[in-house]
Amino acid sequence: MSRIAILSFYTGIVDRGVETFAFEMSKRLKNNHQVVIIQAGTITQQAGVRAHQINIDTDQPKSSKGIFGKLYLDNQSRKIFLFTLKAIPQIIKGKFDLIIPLNGGWQVSVVRILTKIIGAKILVSGHAGIGADDAWNLFWRPDAFVALTSAQESWAQALSPETKVEMIPNGVDLAKFNPKIKPKEIKLKKPIVVCASALVPYKRIDLTIKAIARSKDLSLLILGDGEMQGYLDSIGKRLLKNRYLRLNPQYSEMPSYYRAGKVFTLASVTEAFGISYLEAMACNLSVVTTSDSSRQEIIGNAGILTDPTNIKSYSKDLEIA
Repeated sequence: MSRIAILSFYTGIVDRGVETFAFEMSKRLKNNHQVVIIQAGTITQQAGVRAHQINIDTDQPKSSKGIFGKLYLDNQSRKIFLFTLKAIPQIIKGKFDLIIPLNGGWQVSVVRILTKIIGAKILVSGHAGIGADDAWNLFWRPDAFVALTSAQESWAQALSPETKVEMIPNGVDLAKFNPKIKPKEIKLKKPIVVCASALVPYKRIDLTIKAIARSKDLSLLILGDGEMQGYLDSIGKRLLKNRYLRLNPQYSEMPSYYRAGKVFTLASVTEAFGISYLEAMACNLSVVTTSDSSRQEIIGNAGILTDPTNIKSYSKDLEIA
């Protein structure tokens, strides 16, 4: 029975795709392995998953901007670095065979050096997607890199041919997310467009609000919070009035909120994979999202790929879906 440590700074603070991944992986691995999530957030008892909290100041995740963000010297990256250093005694004490760092940046470099010293393995999952962040992760030559799409697999193999790369797409728990879930009663005019996302700049939710404003029939339900919530609430209420609602439900409630909608949309610039797409499709929602190779592979024929910067076209696609 192997000992596995999953480092997830934001588990217990937010419920995004990465945190969902940490929990679902732990739940499925715990029957045959000893798994511990090492986190900075508050521990909640969930399905027997073991966790260890590192005491450190935390806050909501924010977009890393400018040269400091690119060099992982921004406040958020420094906190994750300190969190990882504080986790070292727990990792050594736990005698883990495999360590899975989920927060990138200096966390991967620290864990790579540590695993060389203690004789453990490191696995990196490509949640950052094709680009500088996962290129940094591959620079440290993890023992295994899990690509989420075939495009990312080819990119990783070309960038780091000596690294073992496997393509394993994200999944969704169909016992939780399915069309039989009773829809949540929402005080919005139907049909409802659902957008589940962290409210950060690269998700471009302002484009979604503007696209829906062009339609007189659609309402928008945003599920999530983040650094842009004040701005988005302001323009949402101004442009959509009573056709706009933003909530931040518990993850366990998400299926019923998906089921309240007809269409799911996410206008983000990039997505490594996007678990919310799978959750929405599992609940029988059609999808309208950014057109790129990653989303084409994920969505297939289950939705419409569009250019969200073309507000007129984006609005029409939402109406068609």
